Amino acid sequence: MKKLFTLGLVAFALSAQAQYQLTNPGFDGTWSSIQPYTGGSSTNVGTTPNGWCVANVAGYNFIAWIGSTVVGTADTDRTGVTNGHSCKLQNVEYAGNVIPGYVTLGTSWNTANTSGGNSDGGSFGGASFTRTPDAIEFYYKRTAADNSQPASVVAYMWKGKTTQTNVPVSISSSNPKKVEMINRDRNILGMSYSLPTGDSNKPTYEDFSLIASLMTGEEHIIRLTEEKSDWTKATYEFTYHNATDKPTMINVVFGAMDYFTDRSNHKKNNTLTVDDVKFLYYSELASCSYNGTAVTFTDGTATIDEFYDAEKLDITSNGHGATIEKSMNEDTQLLTITIKGEDISENASNYHTYTIQFKASEPGPEVVSSKTYSEDLYVTMGMNTAGKQVADVVVETLDNGNINFVLKNFVLAIGEEAMPIGNIAVNNIEVAKDGSFTFNDGIEIVDGDAPAYEGQWAASMINKMCGGSVPLDLSGKFIGEDHIIVYIFIDIADVVGYPVEVHLGYARATMAVNAEAKYGTFCAPYAVEVPADVQAYTVPSVATNGKLTLTEVANTIPANTPVVLYAEAGLEAVETFGVAEDGTPVAGLLTGVFEETTAPVGSYVLQNLNEKVGFYQVAAGSQPTVGANRCYLTASSSIKAFFFDEDATGIANMKEHNDQNSVIYNLAGQRLNKVQKGINIINGKKILK
Repeated sequence: MKKLFTLGLVAFALSAQAQYQLTNPGFDGTWSSIQPYTGGSSTNVGTTPNGWCVANVAGYNFIAWIGSTVVGTADTDRTGVTNGHSCKLQNVEYAGNVIPGYVTLGTSWNTANTSGGNSDGGSFGGASFTRTPDAIEFYYKRTAADNSQPASVVAYMWKGKTTQTNVPVSISSSNPKKVEMINRDRNILGMSYSLPTGDSNKPTYEDFSLIASLMTGEEHIIRLTEEKSDWTKATYEFTYHNATDKPTMINVVFGAMDYFTDRSNHKKNNTLTVDDVKFLYYSELASCSYNGTAVTFTDGTATIDEFYDAEKLDITSNGHGATIEKSMNEDTQLLTITIKGEDISENASNYHTYTIQFKASEPGPEVVSSKTYSEDLYVTMGMNTAGKQVADVVVETLDNGNINFVLKNFVLAIGEEAMPIGNIAVNNIEVAKDGSFTFNDGIEIVDGDAPAYEGQWAASMINKMCGGSVPLDLSGKFIGEDHIIVYIFIDIADVVGYPVEVHLGYARATMAVNAEAKYGTFCAPYAVEVPADVQAYTVPSVATNGKLTLTEVANTIPANTPVVLYAEAGLEAVETFGVAEDGTPVAGLLTGVFEETTAPVGSYVLQNLNEKVGFYQVAAGSQPTVGANRCYLTASSSIKAFFFDEDATGIANMKEHNDQNSVIYNLAGQRLNKVQKGINIINGKKILK
């Protein structure tokens, strides 16, 4: 079935300047007076239907307009509608000359001398139009006083512009009015452009292309040869000469004569009556093949005993401007093909549906086991990492050795707010021999099932804002029997402002050195590279004079190894993640802690007291807190503080001392009986109290 779109959305030019909207495919309503085009002043001759130009003729203007002729009149509507009309065209004889009767969407024109010689005419211009109809349909009646000449229909679409100069457009005894004619019918259709006055000005073309026309053989015309006393429906398809470009203009002409023949061949009193002009926009299947083999449909359905591969399917429609939509039901493997005509926005029923049943997909891998892992989880957005969460991960092992991975009830912390995201699930991931696995593609996040967030999940919003597929990069590995680590990068910057990084099953440690103190401590349950411009030291022992013995750790700090850090310019916080290794965080005299811990009484904690950095002994009742991933020192000594070696660090040394056995001087060289506040020289060493 071919669907229809009326000719009611196009416009045509009654002059080179004015544009009017065509709303009258049936020639109904009041017909208005028309002044035939003469290139100058004219006179009213008959009437024309709104949106069309009847080719009535303004005769020779001497004292009065002599020989003006009406060739088109309003006639009875095809369906008898009140105030409805059809358009009756008739070839009319005047002074021995036959004036052709035609109507056009463009502007009609004619020229001749007063005796009827040097006659010519036609139409130029047309209606603004940007669609690509497949055919034109209309109803007509025809009478023929002389049937040696047929009636005719001409319709064509184009883009761009043609121009011809010195075209005569009036009736005159010797010097008809001449004009520059834009988009003359013969020029658009590539026909002879000679003029009856003897001028042969070749037309010029600007960004021009003939898009389509009605054809009889190689001629741009349809001829109606049979007489029809009753209304008869006629349908003629357009031939497209340019299948790529869209038109910008269209012209349609109905004539009671053979439109492009010499005027001497016109037959008087032949008539053509036209009504209900429509364009047709096809919406059917023209061809369908799969893997090069034609598909046969029965009542719009077909079956192909193969697995569906979109690359192997080739579909064409009989509608030049039709759209083809395909939808596959993944569960049933039923492909639905919908072809919509170009006028679907106004004609909602103009579509056809076809279905192809493909072979059902091979069953997917089956789950043979399932295990839930409870792991620490850290979420990073921009430069900020939220506090540790504990998350459940479900891993299903499949019979093909692959896994299904589900991070359950993922919640994104933004400051003090929480955005419940949902379940992040990836199916059928291949696992390498070493237990590692990766995935890089788009997924659809689904709502979680945690009761606390019921109705608050943002999964559907995120999916929609990401175009239905959320970009996800995942890499993970199984660690032993009961541990899994996974890094996930979720590119939802358009949704929350930053991409999201997830470290699951990893330990986290932050390394920093205060710029003023220059010293710090650090300990992590995994190996960490030493940053540039930073030195790391273990403390294997201390001297009785209060000096620390330092042993440098080159390049990498081993797991569970507490160290002292030195950075001349300090070190801004460096966040690290790694896989925790079993072990006790003790090395030499240093003991590391992974959570905030109250320092034991008698231990030594790195502090900056009285502008002096060192390990100070912890007294009962004033126990400081050792931060996570930091360390404290233990030593069997009565010394109250340990400091760094001056030669190694450039920092002055301090020690506990006995005033009675020491030789003490101040900076002025005066001997003192006891240590004074400030810098003292004790046994040749500078000591700060």
